[in-house]
Order: sequence, then structure tokens, then C-alpha cells
Amino acid sequence: MKRLEFIKKTGLAAVGLPLLSSFELSKECLFVEDQVEREKFDFKIYAEYDKLGYYVRENGNIITGMEKVYYISEVIDEKEVYIQNELVHEYPYYEILKIFSADDGYIRMETKYVGGSLAFGKQFIYDKDGKLTVVDQDKKFGKIKIDYIMNFLQEKGIIDLKTGAGWYNKYFELSYAIDFYEEEKIWEITQIGAEPYDPKKHGVPKEIKGVAICLKDYVDIVWYIDGETGQVYTKEEYKNRNKSPETTHTFQGKTYTEEEWKVFEQEQWGKYQANRNHKSFWERLFG
Repeated sequence: MKRLEFIKKTGLAAVGLPLLSSFELSKECLFVEDQVEREKFDFKIYAEYDKLGYYVRENGNIITGMEKVYYISEVIDEKEVYIQNELVHEYPYYEILKIFSADDGYIRMETKYVGGSLAFGKQFIYDKDGKLTVVDQDKKFGKIKIDYIMNFLQEKGIIDLKTGAGWYNKYFELSYAIDFYEEEKIWEITQIGAEPYDPKKHGVPKEIKGVAICLKDYVDIVWYIDGETGQVYTKEEYKNRNKSPETTHTFQGKTYTEEEWKVFEQEQWGKYQANRNHKSFWERLFG
């Protein structure tokens, strides 16, 4: 994984040694388990990783990041830690970020990410004594879960869910990104570098004084999926989805929606007809 991508995922600051920003502990902690035998940072693998910039495990998983970093966190009281990023070659084709203590080498946090930066599944957080807190990262999702999103990616020809083909390129760069906006319950799916840049189709960026503009060779395609209904929007459709305000009518100081107005009109017409039918013969004849 490129350093920039790793910085975006973990909040590393690119000043001197990387600086890990705070990992906020979710409010939805499920339970705390008794201490179990914990994993330790493997310095032998670290040495092998350092030779090539990656390390392939026997099971096919690939470690794409290992280094010692400065660390600031409300969850883990460590000044320095070792971090490790690993591509896991099994559905839903995800990455595991592990954080180890620089003092004793024991693991302090393990988080699974799908689509580059979206945490999912069980997140494991250990205190210094090895006491484990488990956070369910799936609780934030609505009715639409990761399985739905992965099948969407396969339908678009971005990934083969049987083999994982299309997941990343030779530089371990992912071909897609998945994000989830919890408040809106909206999924954002991006196919990275999906089509050649066309100024007629994609437009030309506005010139900003003092800022160099570099046009991309390829541009991304973005979809949005409603986390409750599964409705799919293109980027343009999602941007314009709320632009048509509801039609309203006002009568004698009261505002009616379109549906309420139709009911009101029917009621008034009924009253008019009833009143008309009760008129006398002479009123109907002359009036």
C-alpha cells in the first residue's frame, strides 16, 4: 500500500515519523472478554518485509505495510507503536490493520477494512493487561449490508467474488473504494480510474489563481446507494435528488400539500353539490 493511502486510512501525519491520529472508540461496545493469548509483532517477518516492501504469507495474504510510528490516541496509551497492514484473500476481500505496542510487542488493536477505509465486522481493542473490548462495526449499517455492495461491484464487472480478481493492481492499489455515511445511511462506491478523461464529458477544472491544475488521464465513476432501500444513484442523480420541492397550496392562511389539497377540493365540491341540491324549485329556476 502506498504511504499516502495508508495515511488516509489511519490518519497518519506526514511530518517526520508518521503520526497516528486518535482512533475513537465506538459507543457501541458489545462486550469485554477475558484475556486470551495475544499476537505479538513478528520481527522476522518485519525483516523480510523490509527487503521487498511487502511480504507474502503461506496462505496467500500479503503484508503491504509494516513500520514503527509515533502515536496519539484516547483509546491506546502508547507513544510509539508498530503498525501492520495485510490484504486478506478471502471474501469480502478486505484488509486488516493491526497495531502493536512498541514496549512489549503485544497487539493493541485489530480492525478490518473493506474498500480501503470502511471498518466492518468485529474490531478488537486490548488494554495493557490484555483485557479485550470488542466493537461491532456493522451496527452502523442499515438494511443494506456489505454483501449487497460486493454483489453490486461484481455486477459492474469491477471484481470477481469467486477469485478476487480485479481487487487490486500490481502496486497493491485497490480498484474501488467503499464509504458509508452513517447519519444519512448512504453508501458511496467509487470505481477508481474507471474511464479515460474526456474534457467534453467530464469538463475542465476552473482555474484557481496560484494553483497548478493537472488533468487526470483517467477519472473515477461514483455511485450512491440508499442504505435502507438499496436504490442506486449516479453522482449527478444523487446531487439533484432533493431539488424538486413539494408543491403546496395556501387557502385562508392554511397551507396544504398537493395530496391534502386534492382532498380539500373534493370536500368543497361535495358541500357545494349538497347545498345546490337543497335549493327550492324557484331558486333553481331563477337563480
